[in-house]
Amino acid sequence: MVWDIARTFEGCEILVVDDNLINLKVLTQVLSANGYVVHGASSGQEAFLRIQEKTPDLILLDVQMPGLDGFEVCQQLKETPDTADVPVIFITATDTLESKIKGFEVGASDYIPRPLQMPEVLARVKNQLTARQFYRQVEDEKDRLEKVLAALPVPYLLSSIDTGMLIEMNDHACNALEIPQENVKKTRAKDVYAVPEKRKGLLKKLKQSKLISNEELDLKKSSGEIFTALISATPLRLLDENVFFVAFNDIAERKKMEKALEEAARTDYLTGTLNRRALSARALDEQQRSKRNKKPISILMLDIDHFKKINDTFGHEVGDDALKELVSLIGETLRTSDALGRIGGEEFVVLLPETDFEGAKVLAERIRTRVESNVLKTSNDQELTMRVSGGLAEWKAGQTYEEALNLADARLYKAKNTGRNRIVWD
Repeated sequence: MVWDIARTFEGCEILVVDDNLINLKVLTQVLSANGYVVHGASSGQEAFLRIQEKTPDLILLDVQMPGLDGFEVCQQLKETPDTADVPVIFITATDTLESKIKGFEVGASDYIPRPLQMPEVLARVKNQLTARQFYRQVEDEKDRLEKVLAALPVPYLLSSIDTGMLIEMNDHACNALEIPQENVKKTRAKDVYAVPEKRKGLLKKLKQSKLISNEELDLKKSSGEIFTALISATPLRLLDENVFFVAFNDIAERKKMEKALEEAARTDYLTGTLNRRALSARALDEQQRSKRNKKPISILMLDIDHFKKINDTFGHEVGDDALKELVSLIGETLRTSDALGRIGGEEFVVLLPETDFEGAKVLAERIRTRVESNVLKTSNDQELTMRVSGGLAEWKAGQTYEEALNLADARLYKAKNTGRNRIVWD
């Protein structure tokens, strides 16, 4: 059967690694029928041979295999520069929290549990290829911008070390700093720096090294607008005067792209929440803050009830909308100090710093009832209601993040098995 996929990804190369030849054949047939170029490998060793021939755009990797298992293969891929950015989706029948944590720690991008639902496989493949395409576009744009900047004439300014006044600026510098040529010699050199004292720091550095190369510094336009520049500077003796030569390039656009890359690396591509790795880092920060302030932390794990039924009934696009709607509803309830992350599928974790257990219970119930009362209008004018189950745990002193998370997960499991649409905290 052929499911609809974005034509953008037709021809993308996917490596399927599975020691079960029947599973390998089925995945190969489905992916090929949907426009992908598929290569198969029945072991970790064979996978590396295929990758040496050509690096794929994405890898579907069975976890449990003889010899090199999926975790070992993924870890080696992520430690190799040529394959470090290739997304890896694990396929496993062992859908436990511990297995997921281990997989994400070695660099997996996503998990697909067995038995496989082919529409879900295709949706997750498409999502990972979309994320990789975005990353490549940002990298390409960053490289292109750097080449353009290198080819442009460089703005520069000369200032007197003795008087501290500007002596000369070329037109490019005048435009960048919004200073008319007739006002150059009336301008104090320190006024073009966002922090005037930084000029003194540069002069002090120059006394030691005689040259500053490619240092980031915030400059200020005459309008007061601040921008980040990459500067190179050196002292000169010019016409019997000690002068300070500074050449600079505005790198504001590059900084924006770097920020976009950093943001993409720490957020979930679909919901915009923290991803698992960023959430773990945030949790450790909150743990250290809790030790210093002697304030409690609570952890809430949430899961959409019968999410598979939503996908099967309305389709994966509506399923994605449901996930984003849930994030929006949770966000209405949280404080700015709280943190929300998606750890996989329809599972979310809320970190509640400086929140005792009683306060966390109230907040968790508020989230549950808010979701319960909400009605989501689908794209075909159907109405969708959701319910969530949750497990709440107090992160006690001496516990690791994983231990507290496991407790919340166990209570979530209990909530699922005792009727759903409830929060369990004992």
